Amino acid sequence: MSPGKALLIRTDWPTPPDRRLPIFSHANVGNLFKEIQLWVSPDYTPYRHAWKRTLGPAEIEGKVLHHVYNRRMARLRGIGYIRLAPVSRRANSSSAYTEQWGVDLFTSEYVARFAKHNLRMQFADLGDLLVMLDISLGGGVQDVFRIGQNFVEIPGRRPPQV
Repeated sequence: MSPGKALLIRTDWPTPPDRRLPIFSHANVGNLFKEIQLWVSPDYTPYRHAWKRTLGPAEIEGKVLHHVYNRRMARLRGIGYIRLAPVSRRANSSSAYTEQWGVDLFTSEYVARFAKHNLRMQFADLGDLLVMLDISLGGGVQDVFRIGQNFVEIPGRRPPQV
């Protein structure tokens, strides 16, 4: 689409989802598995315009485009592209605390471990998945992440987090 700045990606999911995982019954799970996705460089700024031009305005009407991986963390880690996803302003704004937390925990040891794998893209972390489901993270990270952990674990393997 825009070499080095924005990519349209058509997904090819190789295996069917594990329907035992509660996340697949969430009303907004479709946000995680869009067939056509827009990924942008962390420094690319006209991403809303790019979305409208390539995917149309309907899906983002009344929503903001969430960088499914924090742009500052992507730059620090050297990740070349970040997926965009339409979410409510409430959910998008609620992730600022956890994003800052990630930046604060960034260490040279972490960079070395990450670089060893030569990754240029990262899909998401648990916080990003929750925001894509339109769940507000808020400042009380642990409470929401306990709920998120329940979404991605097979019920009965351990007691649910409350």
